[in-house]
Amino acid sequence: MKPTLIICIPGPWKDEDVFRYQVLTLEPDARYMFTNGILIELDERDHVPLELRPADPKIPDAFRIAGQGKIPQSVLAKTGEHASVAFLHFPLDIRAQRDRVAKFTELMQRLGGMAVKVETAGIAHTWERWFALLKGTLFELYSSAVVLIRGRDHYYSCGMHNFGLPECAVTTSLPAGEAASLMNRFNFYLIDEQPIMKSGHTFSVSVDAPHYRLTLAPDSNHEAGEPFFNGHGVWFLDAV
Repeated sequence: MKPTLIICIPGPWKDEDVFRYQVLTLEPDARYMFTNGILIELDERDHVPLELRPADPKIPDAFRIAGQGKIPQSVLAKTGEHASVAFLHFPLDIRAQRDRVAKFTELMQRLGGMAVKVETAGIAHTWERWFALLKGTLFELYSSAVVLIRGRDHYYSCGMHNFGLPECAVTTSLPAGEAASLMNRFNFYLIDEQPIMKSGHTFSVSVDAPHYRLTLAPDSNHEAGEPFFNGHGVWFLDAV
């Protein structure tokens, strides 16, 4: 199966029949419908696959961890009352899909969705923060779908495949703040400038800042087929 950008939304829908009815009756002109696992916007003949799964008791903890302290306890408590979990699938390019992601997730919010998690990055948001990032600057879009993680030997990013690009990784010997700044600036450089990068090239945030040699390697942090797996690989940044 071709990798997709996966958006996870817990909600109050008891089953597919209830969800289908709410979709059909949400708008007086019946603009949307749900059938055979497809959420359809009739006006523009647009559609996305949507999988509705039973309630998962792990959802509040998953959103708490993925929210990185930015989701209020009241919202986390609300997710604990969910009756099912919706998973929307988009082509794996959030920059090109931004408007469609906004349109269909706005619909899910109106249908009672409680919060949103980018399953292909492991980052969660309240609705307010999600739409502010999704509709904001390019860096805010990056912040909506990429997270930085500390591993045993390296800090690494997760979610750059949502932009069709490799992750990056730097040694944990760097102070956390310095590592985060370097990784965010490197990742955003790839997104914004779209340079041609090869192993052996160097990168620096400025002329007088430390230089790092780049090595592209396969993503060994995740198994192929997992939502977090980045088939484009990982850029390792090593101090020159």
